[in-house]
Amino acid sequence: MAVETNKEWHTYVVSDFPRRLTDFRGNEVDSDSVVSDEIEIQTGLKPVDIRTGRQFSDNPLTKTLLVSFLKPTKRFWSLFGSRAARLIDKTVQPKQCKTCWDYHFARNCRRQPVCRRCGKTDHIADGCAAPEQCVNCLGPHEASLRKCPARPKKVRGVLRRLTKEQREHVRMVGAETFRQRYSETQLETHMETQQGASELRRGDTGLDEQPDAHAPSPAASGAPSCIMVATAPRATYEVEEEPEHHGLSSPKKKRRIILTSRTHDYDQE
Repeated sequence: MAVETNKEWHTYVVSDFPRRLTDFRGNEVDSDSVVSDEIEIQTGLKPVDIRTGRQFSDNPLTKTLLVSFLKPTKRFWSLFGSRAARLIDKTVQPKQCKTCWDYHFARNCRRQPVCRRCGKTDHIADGCAAPEQCVNCLGPHEASLRKCPARPKKVRGVLRRLTKEQREHVRMVGAETFRQRYSETQLETHMETQQGASELRRGDTGLDEQPDAHAPSPAASGAPSCIMVATAPRATYEVEEEPEHHGLSSPKKKRRIILTSRTHDYDQE
């Protein structure tokens, strides 16, 4: 039977299948061809693989079959008095080594221990305060993240690791994402620090400019007061009298006001 290995299979368990199949006359028949035809009649699908399971049966007259299809069946089916076929749900999770955090069996790992948080080899994750960076994809997260892009994925039912080219691309993108995230974080921290320093300086300046209510006045302290010296001339008025003639009668005096300016200096007391 031809087997397609590069596609996802949907495998069913058929328990208590008879070890021998006979016709109406009691003659044994070829079970392989009969089983394949019967399965196709019941399910409408042609199986890609039929094999005997390794599960031990208590009944020596029965065995367990494993039947695989390229599509899941939509009908209830069984074979020659067996139990109903049951789909095997294989949710295979990749095993991650907790020593180096790569994806392999930890039993055979001989690598240096790696910090799960930052990906460095000189310490472990307990107490690590460094920025998170995955040792596998170099992205800004812990190595145990289930959605890590470097994690092997199930493709068509087969667990596949990244190729060398795919791994290099994932690590390049991860390193750039890490750099951008923590550069922005450092920039925000720097701006917050500068803003706090500016606010602190403004607060100190306001305190310096605010007058002290408890400070004594110059008069109370006995300090000499400052007196301005007037340099502008101060205007005064002088009155002169001159005679005014009104015919032959006695002259009357006429007053004339003359504006004069004097400079007065004020001495300090």
